[in-house]
Amino acid sequence: MIKHLFFLFTILILTNDSLLAQREILTKEGRPVLDRRALITDCLNALNKSWSDVTAVEICECQIISLDRKFTNKQYKKHTRGRMIDLASLIKEDSTVEQRIKECYTNSGQTMLLQAQGFESEFISDCFNSIKESSEKTLDENKVRAFCSCQLELVKTKKLTDAQMKTLRNPNSVLFYEMIYTCGDPYSTTTDTERNWTKLSHTDVKGPAIDTIDILNLNGMTYVKMKIGSMIFMWLLDTGASDLLINAEMEETLKQENILTEANYLGIGEYEMANGTIDTCRKYKINNVRLGKFYVDNITVAVSDKGKRIIAGKSLLNKFSTWILNNETSILILTK
Repeated sequence: MIKHLFFLFTILILTNDSLLAQREILTKEGRPVLDRRALITDCLNALNKSWSDVTAVEICECQIISLDRKFTNKQYKKHTRGRMIDLASLIKEDSTVEQRIKECYTNSGQTMLLQAQGFESEFISDCFNSIKESSEKTLDENKVRAFCSCQLELVKTKKLTDAQMKTLRNPNSVLFYEMIYTCGDPYSTTTDTERNWTKLSHTDVKGPAIDTIDILNLNGMTYVKMKIGSMIFMWLLDTGASDLLINAEMEETLKQENILTEANYLGIGEYEMANGTIDTCRKYKINNVRLGKFYVDNITVAVSDKGKRIIAGKSLLNKFSTWILNNETSILILTK
C-alpha cells in the first residue's frame, strides 16, 4: 500500500480573515485558517499528480473537506511553529478524522494505479518484498524485479483498479493468467523456453517425424507407456501438470542407474497438486525419456515423497510441434 495517504503536513497559516469562508478550511469556531486550494495543490504534489487528474483531485478534495470545522483554534495553535502548522500531528488528535482521510484515498479504488503512476520505485519495491515474503524458496531476485517492473507497466497501461488487482490473488482469473503470460512466473526456477514449445524444441526430440502411440483411457483419465532408464511404466497423462512427477522409490532406482545425479540436480521446487496442496519436490533435468519411437531430452523431473502416482505433465508434450489425443481410437499422435 502506498505510504502517501496525506497531503503535505505543513502549510502557511492564513492571516487575512476577510477571505470568503467557502474558500477556506475553518476551525470549529468558524475562523478561516487554511487555504483550501493551496492544500489541494500540496496534496496533488504529494501524489505526484496535477489538477488534470480527476481521481487525484477528488481524493484531495475529500481529504481537505475532512478537516473543515473539525479542530479548535486552540488545537491549531498547539501544533503551530512560527507560521507553519504540523497537520500530521494535528490529525492524530482525532482518530475519526484520521480514518476519514485514509478512506478518501482507499475508497477511490485507484490506490495501486496511483502508486504505479506516481511512485514507480515504491511500487516495484512493495511488489518485490511481497513476492519474497510469500515464498520459502530461494528466488532469482533479478527475475522477481523484472516481473514487478512488468507488472507496473501492465497496471499503468490497462489502468487497473484495486478491485481488478485483487483478482490477481485468484490463480483461476483471466487477469492472473494475462499477468503471468506477459510477465512470467516470478516463483518459477525454470524459463518458459524450457517448458513451452519453441522452434528449437525439435532438437530435444530424436526419432521419426511422426509417431502414433497407444493410450489407455481408464476412469476418465488417460495413461501412456513411457520408459526412463530400465523402468517401463504407465504414466498418467496430465495436461494440467507441468513437469514429470515421480515417487521416491523411482528416484532411488534412477540414482542407482546414474540417471539422477548431483550433476543434473536442479534443487527444490514447489508444485501445486490437484487437491490444492503444495508439495515440495526435488528436481532433476534428464535425457532419453522414451515415448513411443521418440527419445526426448531436457526433461524436468520432480520427485514427490507424498505419493506413488507418476505423472507426465504437459512440458513433455510441448517438446512436439503438434500432439493429438484421439479418444475414439485411443491413440496419441505426436509430430516433431
